[in-house]
Amino acid sequence: MWRKFIESLFRNRTNVIMKKLGLFIFIATLWFQASAQVALDANSVNSSAALELNSTTKGLLMPRLSQSQMMAISSPATGLQVVNTDANCIYYFNGSQWQSALNSYKVYANAGVSVQFDNLIVRIPTSGNRSLQLRTVAGTNTWSGIANNFYISTTTGGGSGLASSLTGFNRQSSSIGTTFTYWESGLSFSYHGSYQEIFLVDESNSRSYRILCIIGNGYNDNYFEIERLK
Repeated sequence: MWRKFIESLFRNRTNVIMKKLGLFIFIATLWFQASAQVALDANSVNSSAALELNSTTKGLLMPRLSQSQMMAISSPATGLQVVNTDANCIYYFNGSQWQSALNSYKVYANAGVSVQFDNLIVRIPTSGNRSLQLRTVAGTNTWSGIANNFYISTTTGGGSGLASSLTGFNRQSSSIGTTFTYWESGLSFSYHGSYQEIFLVDESNSRSYRILCIIGNGYNDNYFEIERLK
């Protein structure tokens, strides 16, 4: 008899708890639907925010994807954001294409080290002609543009007698894919301080760039600057 009484009491209490839990979930659902705002570690949500995070010791960790994983996202929504682990920066989808949150990228890199910005990778090779090589991260694009090449032709500088020359070279509607290609195959810089500047149009994606490379001593610490013009 006592066993049946205890079992009955337990069932009744469980039913009460479940009813209260169901009521709480129902009320919480209505509240979220009505407010459409969520706060984490915050006393209240800013009136203009749907989600507000507040912390002095932690940050927001976004999805981290490689370039190929990012490009493989099916039908990305406008405004979708990820951390591109190949480019080491945030990318967002602008409605038609993925775009770096940065407008330019500046870095020192030794010969043979690849420098990436958007779908573009550049480098100074470790052998052969020492001048800019380009390739894409993925796919084959059509490129046009012009380069300004400033040669320093002596190891001694610092005076009006500095021996140097300036040349130009252009390409029109050239296909460049995932294999490194010289912008100007016969060009080679012999002395540090020389530079190559390319104004480049990606005709496949309606983008324009300015690429600058200043040759470092021994082809180490070459300065690269890639700027998105549009």
